[in-house]
Amino acid sequence: MFLAEEVSGLTEMIMTKFPGVTVHRFKGPAEPAAGEFIVELKQEIRRSDSRSHTLAERQYTISFFANHAEEAVLSMEALSRYIMNEITEIGSVPSEGGMALRAASFAIASLEQLEGGLMKCVGTVLINSRESVSLKPHEKIGRIEIRTINH
Repeated sequence: MFLAEEVSGLTEMIMTKFPGVTVHRFKGPAEPAAGEFIVELKQEIRRSDSRSHTLAERQYTISFFANHAEEAVLSMEALSRYIMNEITEIGSVPSEGGMALRAASFAIASLEQLEGGLMKCVGTVLINSRESVSLKPHEKIGRIEIRTINH
């Protein structure tokens, strides 16, 4: 699955859990408001899984802004439980090869107080996916002959 599709899936999932919230993709506003989420790519690592597949590990940060510390932490915890325990796939688009993506882990970082008193809580979600490697096509064996010699 492409990165943009994963971000869209995460955005869709947040909006399902928290109807009516604003979710910013890839980059947040200069001055966020309470009740807003931001989904950003933190890191992507690609590893060779086998001769025919590559493993893509993507970490996304999900930031939530609230007026009160407790609201920020409890909302992030609710999102963590939702992603890890309640939904079966990230987004509605199945990944390449027909397999749905699933979060491997979700970590919540400590709170940060921004200027103006707004509280920011950040969660990091790890998503693993396997992608097919392009292989050189080989010619099929067209005909086989067997000769036997009897002595």
